[in-house]
Amino acid sequence: MFHIWCLTSTMMYFTAGVEVTILFRQWHVTTVGGLIGSVIGIFILAMLYEGLKFFREHLYRRNASTIQYATVAVTGQSNNSGVTEIQKVTRNKMMSVPHLIQTLLHVVQFVISYFLMLMFMTYNMWVCIAIALGAGAGFFLFGWKKATVVDVTEHCH
Repeated sequence: MFHIWCLTSTMMYFTAGVEVTILFRQWHVTTVGGLIGSVIGIFILAMLYEGLKFFREHLYRRNASTIQYATVAVTGQSNNSGVTEIQKVTRNKMMSVPHLIQTLLHVVQFVISYFLMLMFMTYNMWVCIAIALGAGAGFFLFGWKKATVVDVTEHCH
């Protein structure tokens, strides 16, 4: 008969202790210095994660501004009088360098986001605070560059 023994017990509550295993068995912190170093590294990772999101958006906007557009005439259905509007259309290519770069950066962003989630799930208060503050600092540093659209016809404020 097989007995399955859990070698480590997973705590499902927040702790403020020094001892924590982060992502890998080899990343087992037992000292205050080790925890401080880990928290600084996690803070930087969370900050860079936010930077990566805005960098991908920047690359997308830059690529979209260099796309060659074709003009297409759309005929009117209601009065059969001919052309009613002109629209610009582009065909994106799946096998293009910008799409490949975006795909690779998406994979990196995906992996980092899950690493951060798993680190948060250690329920170590210091690790969780580092992730939250790192994400906030990253948004502060990179978020101001985010493109915003303001609707000047909106009067509900």
